[in-house]
Amino acid sequence: MTGTRTLDIGLDVDGVLYPFVEVISRYAEGVLGRPCSSDAGSWDWYERQWGLSGEEFFALCGKAVHDGVLFTEGAPLLGALEAADALARAGHRLHYVTARAIGGVPASLAWHRTAAWLSRWDFPVDSLTIAADKGCRPTDVFLDDSEGNCDALVDSGHPRPVLWCHGPVAVHRAERVFEWDEFLALVEAATLSR
Repeated sequence: MTGTRTLDIGLDVDGVLYPFVEVISRYAEGVLGRPCSSDAGSWDWYERQWGLSGEEFFALCGKAVHDGVLFTEGAPLLGALEAADALARAGHRLHYVTARAIGGVPASLAWHRTAAWLSRWDFPVDSLTIAADKGCRPTDVFLDDSEGNCDALVDSGHPRPVLWCHGPVAVHRAERVFEWDEFLALVEAATLSR
C-alpha cells in the first residue's frame, strides 16, 4: 500500500454506533408507564416529547445503566460494525471516546459496560475513553453526531472533525457525512499521501 498511511480514527458511540435513543425510549416506557417516542429530532427531545427536565432524563439514564439496560442492550446501528471492521482491516487504529458518565454513573462503570458491549459485538478496539471532551484522545479524524462536540473539535484545532448527520444539516463548520460509505471514502482519501 505505497502512498497510504494508517490513521487514528476517533468514534463517538451513542448515536453513531449504539442505538441510545431506541434503548432509553423502551426503558422509559416501562418505568414511566406511558409511550415515550424514540423520534429524537433534537437534543432535547425528552423535554418536548416526554415532558422530562434534563435532570430527570439523566437520572432516568443513570437508573437504566444501573439496571443493566442502557449501554448493555441493543444491537449496533445499521452499518456501524461493518464500517469499524473495514477501518480496522485497512490498518487504522480505532479510538472510542464517549461521554457516558451521566446520571450518577461512575466513569468506571460506564467504561466497563461500554467495553463489554463493544466486545460482545466484536468491534475492533484500540482504546476506549469515557470523557465529554472528544479531543482528549489525539486522533486524525473524529466522527461524532453532536454539532456541539464537532464545534468544540473545530475550535480546538482538531485536524478533521466529521459530523454524523441523522437528518438534514444544511451547513456546519465540520465536514458532514450521512452514511457510512461517505465516512469510509473520507478516511480513504485522508490516507493518501499528498
